[in-house]
Amino acid sequence: MPKSTKIVLMINTAIMLIALWSLYRLYLQSSSEMLIALAHWTLFGGMLVSNLIILFKAKALWKFMRAMLYVVALLQALNLMIIAKDFLTLSGFLAMVYTLMVVIYLIGFRGYLNSHTFFEWFMGAYIKKEQD
Repeated sequence: MPKSTKIVLMINTAIMLIALWSLYRLYLQSSSEMLIALAHWTLFGGMLVSNLIILFKAKALWKFMRAMLYVVALLQALNLMIIAKDFLTLSGFLAMVYTLMVVIYLIGFRGYLNSHTFFEWFMGAYIKKEQD
């Protein structure tokens, strides 16, 4: 496994943990916004599924993972617009910065999935089998 793939898996795991913490915080409040909770659940699920696809090298799900990450990035951008109302508070500002970084990361992650290094490692055995 390339070192860059290990780094991506670690970042995905960190994002999953932050999403779980945010969900815990949302559900402690009795008046949590459902759309924000949906965005956090999809972020957690998207990172979990993408980690599993990478770890198990599920070649048939590679295109699905790219489309799923695009949807998760769109939901996170929507979440950014929802939490913009709290921009003038410290927690709101930090939440916006974090969400913006996650959106940029998700776009970069989709780009990494198209990189030659990842594609060669991920599809390596499959390509060799087709050539034989």
